[in-house]
Amino acid sequence: MPGPDQKIGTVLIPELGLDLSPEFIEQSIVKPDFSRVFAHLIAYSANRGILIRATSDGSLKVVSAGTPFEEYIVFKGTGGADFAAPNIKEYDVAYNVTDILVESFAAIISFRNLQGVWLDPKALPVGYHSIDFIHYGYQIKRRSILGDTDFEVTIYR
Repeated sequence: MPGPDQKIGTVLIPELGLDLSPEFIEQSIVKPDFSRVFAHLIAYSANRGILIRATSDGSLKVVSAGTPFEEYIVFKGTGGADFAAPNIKEYDVAYNVTDILVESFAAIISFRNLQGVWLDPKALPVGYHSIDFIHYGYQIKRRSILGDTDFEVTIYR
């Protein structure tokens, strides 16, 4: 025999692209019964909810512009022996992709997670590197004792 209904409080996210009545619900109830429903999927974006649509073949339509990124920051510098300013960058928002061009002498990079913890350093030989990783900052320094590393970092969000 099923137990009592379970109540779930929901976050009130304004939804665009839908005309709802009532506009917001304050709670949902989960029951052990299954039913066929017409559902919509809402994604939270910055300060509002947006209706996620599907393509004609049934795949989620997640990007209409060919890329999910809206902004980027470019930083050029020279990395010394230690992680030090100005080569330590911390951000309040997440960045998804990091492109690094190491022009002279190998580099070491470390990324900051949501909790503010710097993760283990990663070695980067001279060349171009693209890292798909959600982070809240990075710090970079030289790896070689032969000389400082010249680099360019581009982060995308």
